[in-house]
Amino acid sequence: MAERRVSTGKRRLALFMVSTALVSASAGLPPLRAQDLAAGSAANGPRAISIAAQPLDAALRAFTRQTGWQVGYAAALVSGRTSGTVAGETDPLSALRALLAGSGIEIRVTGARTTSLVAAGTIDDAAAAGTTVLEEITVSSSAAGVKLGTESAADTGTTVLDSTQVGIRTSSADANSFLRGLPNVQYQDDTNDEAGVEGQAILNTRPQEVSISGGRTYENNFILNGIGINTVTGTEEPYNTGNRGELSDDDAAYNADRIYGLHSQTVFVPTDFVESATVIDSNASARYGSFQGGVVEYKLMEPATDRLRATASVEYESDSLVQYNLATEDGLNPNEVKEPEFYKKKKAFSVTGPITDNIAVIGQYSVTDAWTNKAKNYIYGDELVESESKNEFYRLQANAETDFGLFKLEGIHTDYYQDFESNNYRSLEIDTATQTYAGKLENTYEFEDFSLGGIPLSNVTLTSKVTASKSDALNLGGDDIVRNWKSTYFRSGVRVFETSMLDWCRIDETSTTSTDCREGGMGRERGQGQERYTWSQDLAGEVWNGTFRAGYELGYTQARRWRAADYVNYTYRPAAFYTTLWNAGISTFTCNTTEECYAEQFAYTKSVYKAFDIKAQIMQANSYLELDQTFDGLNIRPGIRFDYDDYQGNLNIAPRLVATVTPIEDFSISGGYNRYYDAANLAYAIRDQQPRFITYTRAPSGNVVGDFTSSTAQAYYSFDASDLKTPYTDEFTVGIDFVDPLTEGDWRLRYMHRSSRDQYASATPTSSSYVLTNGAKGSYDSFTAEYAKELPTATWNPAESSLLSASITWADRNVSANSYFVDEDDLENRISYKGASYTKAGFNAVTGNMDIPLRAQVSLTGSFFDERLALGLSANYNFAYEGVADSGDNEDIDGIQHDIWEDKAFDAVLTVDLAGSYKVASIDEHGLTLNFKVVNLFNELGNATAEDGQPWVIGRTLWLGASAEF
Repeated sequence: MAERRVSTGKRRLALFMVSTALVSASAGLPPLRAQDLAAGSAANGPRAISIAAQPLDAALRAFTRQTGWQVGYAAALVSGRTSGTVAGETDPLSALRALLAGSGIEIRVTGARTTSLVAAGTIDDAAAAGTTVLEEITVSSSAAGVKLGTESAADTGTTVLDSTQVGIRTSSADANSFLRGLPNVQYQDDTNDEAGVEGQAILNTRPQEVSISGGRTYENNFILNGIGINTVTGTEEPYNTGNRGELSDDDAAYNADRIYGLHSQTVFVPTDFVESATVIDSNASARYGSFQGGVVEYKLMEPATDRLRATASVEYESDSLVQYNLATEDGLNPNEVKEPEFYKKKKAFSVTGPITDNIAVIGQYSVTDAWTNKAKNYIYGDELVESESKNEFYRLQANAETDFGLFKLEGIHTDYYQDFESNNYRSLEIDTATQTYAGKLENTYEFEDFSLGGIPLSNVTLTSKVTASKSDALNLGGDDIVRNWKSTYFRSGVRVFETSMLDWCRIDETSTTSTDCREGGMGRERGQGQERYTWSQDLAGEVWNGTFRAGYELGYTQARRWRAADYVNYTYRPAAFYTTLWNAGISTFTCNTTEECYAEQFAYTKSVYKAFDIKAQIMQANSYLELDQTFDGLNIRPGIRFDYDDYQGNLNIAPRLVATVTPIEDFSISGGYNRYYDAANLAYAIRDQQPRFITYTRAPSGNVVGDFTSSTAQAYYSFDASDLKTPYTDEFTVGIDFVDPLTEGDWRLRYMHRSSRDQYASATPTSSSYVLTNGAKGSYDSFTAEYAKELPTATWNPAESSLLSASITWADRNVSANSYFVDEDDLENRISYKGASYTKAGFNAVTGNMDIPLRAQVSLTGSFFDERLALGLSANYNFAYEGVADSGDNEDIDGIQHDIWEDKAFDAVLTVDLAGSYKVASIDEHGLTLNFKVVNLFNELGNATAEDGQPWVIGRTLWLGASAEF
C-alpha cells in the first residue's frame, strides 16, 4: 500500500528551499544546472541504485531512501502513475530521470540534493510568462507516514497519518480506532464495572466513538472526501435507562421512546480505502466549523490514471483466536458462563483505472460480517439464540480533467444491520440499522495570475462543491404490544402463586423470588433520519508574503423522527399480590372488561406510546476569511468565521489567530486563540415535539376488575433551544516545535486550555418538568509532547526504512453536566460521593469524560527484505492515577436512592499491538500479501471489571488476512 510523504523538521527547510528557488526563477534568476551540481558534490556521484518498476509514489520514496535526495511535488501529479526501473551504478539525477521516463513529468533541480517535479511544459510556460506556478508541494521526507503539522506553520494542532500508519494503528476494520494513540484523544473508561463481553458488543462493528480535546463524543466534525458525515439529528436521548443507549444482553428493560444504535457518524468508513487521515485537536483553520471537540478528515484513494488496477483483501477473527480473561472482582464464575462464541469476517474489493484519456474511475466495496450466539434465560428454554450483523460500504467516484478544471463525481453508501433478541423475553427483537446515501459533485478550477484592486494574486484555485445525503437510523422490533406476565409470586419467602396459563414459560424451581415472564416486541418500526444538502465554494491562492483562503457554505437539513404505530406495554398482577384478597383466600379475578384481564392475573398498568411522525427543518449559512503570512521569522494566520442558522437565529462570530516565531532554524514558538461554536443541529427540535407516553392504571374492586380509569403523563420535558445561545468553546494554546540536534528528530510540545460556555443543561422549575438552558460550562487543560523520527539504517537497525513516533499527554477535564439532555432518574436514582448528592449527569464533574490523566504512546514501523516484510508495533501506556468508582453499595438520602461512589486507585496499564504483512508473491505490479494483526499482545486486562452474568473480558486478539493486487 503506497505511503504518503510528509515534511517535518529539516524537511520544512527543503520545502522553503524549493519555494525560494521557484520564486527566484520567476524573477528572472537563472536556474541551477544539473551538471554544476553533480560536479560540485561527490555525494551526487555514481552509486548502486536498485528500484523496481512500481507505483511512482512508492518509487520516489525508495529513491529518497537510497540517495538522500529530497523531491518536492504535488501529490496529484504522481497519483496513479508507474515508475521506470533503475538498476546498477548510476548517479541520483540519472536515476530520477529513469524513474520518470515516459511519465510526462519534468525535473527542476533546486539545490545540491533537492528537486521539484512539475508537469511537462510547466517550466517553459512559466518562463515565457515571467512567473512560476507554485503547486501544493509534497516533500518526500524521512518521517514518512506521520506528519506533525502541515505546510502551514500555524497548523500546530494538526497530525496527518498516511494509509500505512492508519492501518497499523487500527484494531479492526473500524477506521476510527487509529485515533486511540493520538494526543488529546480519549476513548477508554477505566471506571467501567460492567466490562464483560456480550453478544451485542461483539456484533457492533460501527466506528468507535471518541472524545477529542475534552469535547463530547458527538461534538466532533468528521469529514469524508469533503463530505460532512455528522449526525445533525443528535445521538443523545432524554431517557437514561440502565442500557445507556445501546442494546445489551445485560438489561431486561428497554425504553420504547428512544432510538437505539444512534451514532455520531452517518457513514462508517472502512480502513481499507483510507489514503490519509488528518486530525485537528487545536488551532483549527477558520474553514473548519461545527465542532467543540476536534476535526477528523478522511481522504480515500483517488482513481488511477495509468492503467486498470484491482485489489482484494480478506480478514478473519473468531473466538478461537482470542484470549478470554475472567474479570470478576473475586475471580470466580459462579454462574458457569461459557466464553462467547463468535466470528468476524471482513472482505474488501477495489477496482480503478482510466476509461478515456481524461476520465478515470474507482469503485470500492467493503463488508464486515459478525456472528455470535447466546443462551436464553432459563425460564424461556435451553435453545441458543443466534445473532448477526453486517456492515457494508459502497463507493463509486469518477474524475474528469477538462478545460474547465477537474471534476469529481462521487457516491457513497453505508448499509449497517445488527439484530438483537433479548434473552430475558420470549421473542423480543429490536434490530438496529443505519442506511446512508451521500453524494458529491466537485469542480476545482485554476485561474491565471491576476490582480484584484491592484493586489496581485497567483496560483488561485476555486473549488465549488454540492453535496447531498440521506441517513436513517432504524429500530425494527416486530410486535407493537409487550406483556409482562407474572409467573410466580412469593410472600415472606413462600411461593403463593404459580401460573398455569403460560405453557411457554418454564418455572425455576430453585428460585425463591417472584418471577416475570415477558413476551412481545418494542414496536414494528421507529427511526430517526436526516436529509442534508449543501453548496459551497472555497477560494485559495497566494498573496503578499503567503496565502489567503475565503469561502462560504449554504446548507439545508430536514430531520425526521417517527414511530409507525401505537405501542402498548402491559404489566400484570395475581390476586396474591393484594393483601385483602390473600387474607380472604381469594385467588381469582372476575373480569368486567375485555382488555387484558384473566382469572389468574390482570394487567394493572398500561403504558401507551402514541405513533408520531415529526419533521423539522433548518437553513444555515457560514463564511470564513483567512490569511497566512510570513515576515522573516514571523508567521501569522488571522482568520474569522461566521455561522448562522434560522432555528436559533444566532449569528456566531468565531475569531481564529495563530502566530509563530522562528528565531533560529528548526526552532519555532507559537501561540493561538480560537473560538469554536457547536454545530447547528435539530436534535432538540424533533425531540421537543415527540409525544410523551401515558401510563394508565387500575385496581380491582374486591376481586372485580374493570376498565382502566386513571392516567399519569410522563414528566414534561421541554427541549426548546430556539431562544438559547449557541454553546461555544474558547481555546488558548502555546507550542514549541524543534529538531533536536542529538537525534535530528522532530519534537512538538504543546499546552492547551479550553473554556466551554453556554453549554446546554437542564433545569427543573417544577418537580415534574424539565427545561433546556445554557447553564452548563466546562474546561479542559492538556500538555502534550510528540516526537517523530525516521531511524537511520545501520547494523543495529536492519530495516530498509523505519519510523519511530511517540507522544505523552496529560489532561484534565471538568464539566458541570455530562449531557445536553436530562437524566430520567435524576430525582429517583442519584450518586453519593463524600457526603454530597449528584445527579448522574452532574457527576461527570468528578469522573471526567473517559479521562485517563496521563497517557503515553509509542509506535515503531519498518520494512525489510526489499519491502516484502512490513512490521508495526504500537504501545499505549496509562500511568497509575487516583479516580473514583462505584462501590456497589447504596444508601437512602432524604428518601432518594443513591449509589455510593468512592475513591479508587487505578493501576498503570500497558497495551501493545503488533501488525505485519509479508508479500509472498510478486510479479511486476501484481502480488499476494499475507497480513496479521495482534491486538493487546500481552493480554493485558486493565482496570475494568465484569459482573457474574458476563464475566469474560477479551484480551489478546488475533486477526488473520490476505490481500492481492492485480
